[in-house]
Amino acid sequence: MLKQLLFVFAVLTSITVYGQDSLVTTSLPLSTETPESPYPWEFGLKLGGSALAGDLTDNSFPSFDQISPAGAVFLRRRLGNVFSLRLQLMYGILQNNSDKAEDQAIQALDAQIESSVLEPSLSLDIEPFFSSRFSDDYTFRPGISPYLSVGIGYGIWGDSPVEYGAGTSADPALVARDVADRENETGSVVFPVGAGLRYYLSPKSSLGIEYRVRFSGSDLIDGVSSAIGNSNEGDKYNFIGLTYAAGFGARDADRDGIPDESDECPTQPGPENTNGCPDADGDGVADKDDECPNEPGVANLNGCPDGDSDGIADKDDECPTEPGTAATNGCPDGDGDGVADKDDECPDEAGLASLNGCPDGDGDGIADKDDECPAEAGPAATNGCPDRDGDGIADKDDECPDEAGVAERNGCPLPNDRPENLQERITRYGQLLEGQDFEHIRVDSINGTIMIDRIFFPTDVSSLNRPDRVIIEEIDRFLALPGAEDFEIRYEGHADRRASDEYNQGLSERRAGSASDYSEQQGADPANLSMIGFGEKQPVGATLRENRVVIPVATEPTRMIDLRN
Repeated sequence: MLKQLLFVFAVLTSITVYGQDSLVTTSLPLSTETPESPYPWEFGLKLGGSALAGDLTDNSFPSFDQISPAGAVFLRRRLGNVFSLRLQLMYGILQNNSDKAEDQAIQALDAQIESSVLEPSLSLDIEPFFSSRFSDDYTFRPGISPYLSVGIGYGIWGDSPVEYGAGTSADPALVARDVADRENETGSVVFPVGAGLRYYLSPKSSLGIEYRVRFSGSDLIDGVSSAIGNSNEGDKYNFIGLTYAAGFGARDADRDGIPDESDECPTQPGPENTNGCPDADGDGVADKDDECPNEPGVANLNGCPDGDSDGIADKDDECPTEPGTAATNGCPDGDGDGVADKDDECPDEAGLASLNGCPDGDGDGIADKDDECPAEAGPAATNGCPDRDGDGIADKDDECPDEAGVAERNGCPLPNDRPENLQERITRYGQLLEGQDFEHIRVDSINGTIMIDRIFFPTDVSSLNRPDRVIIEEIDRFLALPGAEDFEIRYEGHADRRASDEYNQGLSERRAGSASDYSEQQGADPANLSMIGFGEKQPVGATLRENRVVIPVATEPTRMIDLRN
């Protein structure tokens, strides 16, 4: 019996999981305290059939070969998300005919009975998946839910006696004993046990199917016991049917007068004007939305006070007793330049925030009060005066204003040498790579650098594959070229964000180390190699793959052109 019930429950559970996957299309988060149904009471009806399993049948389980109409009404009270108590009144017809039994000894009785049962019962329903019907904000989700049921009841039998045919094999004395015992026994304690499946149509209604068998201590429900020589095994009867239940009595868990289905804080009492949520300072803004829950404030500032009525909450107002503007965090700004008077070095002249509120007439980024040439734009190095050759010596003090020079020559240049310019460097790099047939190394003609293809790694991998080694082998051939002696290669490792900072830092270092080690193994001078890992802190692309990378960076010291040759 127990194995069969467990099998039925397992089947119903599988159907439930499938039903939830197919019916719920939007995943809703569950809170740490999953809410119960907003309707703790249910009234329901059950219509179906009943069948008697007694001495006139094989008393097998389950027995539906002689099923008759039956019905029930019930009242259910939820005790949480899993358990509920059910008070039920069932009425059904019970009939048996020995002609339908497989046992020839039973058939020989040639007996039949049609009686009734009226059964009040109290049961515990166990519904493990009920809470999945409601999200943390009581949003309803339709679906299927199985349950088990165990209980106790009292079956009251009808007084219809068993009828025997003319050719019955029953002993008249034993029949008479059964008749007398049946007249004295009008009912018995029963134990309803079964399982059901419910489909929730709405938060307050459901359709279902349920099967329950009643185990009784009586062997006279069918009026036959001694007549068949077996008075030790009690009769059973089954009830299977369709159910409909409707919820009522809206929950109010915190007893604040607002039903849970309308209460935004169903476990904390609160007033109606905050939709049932607490409001400690009584300002009409619920504590959960109130950024200043212990100080009465205004709704448009999320419940925070505004002492100077400038529309900026006191907690964010740097000048809470003086009206100001949002641009100056609530502080006055007399000249209207967006810099609060308290921070404005020129409070009576509109200026720039970058210059602490002071004006800059020539737009060179130097306040007029600090600019030695306020009508001519110039850099900070020359105190705001022009410096055409950019040598840090103001034109008014520069003896060579159109040639970059040095201070000791009053702004005139030293004619010994100069740095290699961009175009010269690009030309030299082109000559260096000419005829080398490199696939992964080229000249960046915009920035004047040696560009090397990036080395990409699969997720959580730091070892090199063959394409990666080809790139590094080209790098080592490049370092061995005449004219590339001063180049250094730095391998910069990166990682995507799909692990912790510490792990990604280590992963990027291992990736960079793999490249550097392989380069050294191929004969590169370790003095020309270095590596660094940036982890996930310096993303280099928009996709995960673009961030699982080692970037070889080629650099060399600036070359000087000797002007004396």
